[in-house]
Amino acid sequence: MILVQVSTKEQKDAVKYIIENYHSYVPTNASVGRRIDWLIYENDNFGSQPIGMIGLGSSVYPPPKDILTRMGLSMEEYRSIFNSIANNWRFCMTKSIKNAGTQILKQLRELAPVAWKEKYGDDLKVLITFVAGGNNGAVYLADNWEVIGKTAGLPQHKSSSMKWDNSEQLKEKFVKPTGENQKIILYKDIRNKKEKKQSLVTVAELSTDRATDPCPASY
Repeated sequence: MILVQVSTKEQKDAVKYIIENYHSYVPTNASVGRRIDWLIYENDNFGSQPIGMIGLGSSVYPPPKDILTRMGLSMEEYRSIFNSIANNWRFCMTKSIKNAGTQILKQLRELAPVAWKEKYGDDLKVLITFVAGGNNGAVYLADNWEVIGKTAGLPQHKSSSMKWDNSEQLKEKFVKPTGENQKIILYKDIRNKKEKKQSLVTVAELSTDRATDPCPASY
């Protein structure tokens, strides 16, 4: 499996096509905030076509309580490292290939920190993803991701991004969880062994409020 970072219009169109035609339960290419995608190729033969895509985007805000619990963070601390957490917002294949998922996720863990640093200037520490549609996240579990809980669940028509809303807007958009459309939350700490012994949050990060990125990069 070979991952190629998306940059051209043609590549973006390919990503859009794959998602809209092959994603099983969220066939939409729309996203909010930061975003880096990769096209997936089976080999590097000339003229070969992509067989899938995988992408990272901004983390979620406000976060489900299970994310705060697993990370051992307060809401303020989570805000301080918001830009060091990425959400695997889509992973979609056009066909099934044995063991492809673990190969792809391994490459993602290797490529993502470099790409994130180059594009946004932040050190990527944690990956999260949300699985629904009757799936159990088996491909992530095979790559040693952790199941850390479930979302509270909202009606489909009430699900919306609030990443860059202020406190008043959050109050206006708040919808009491109903338990509908719950998603499994999976978590992967991608720091090295030495870094994992340290706190996710540094003093410097706590002194900077970066949760509401002033310039969410366009895709």
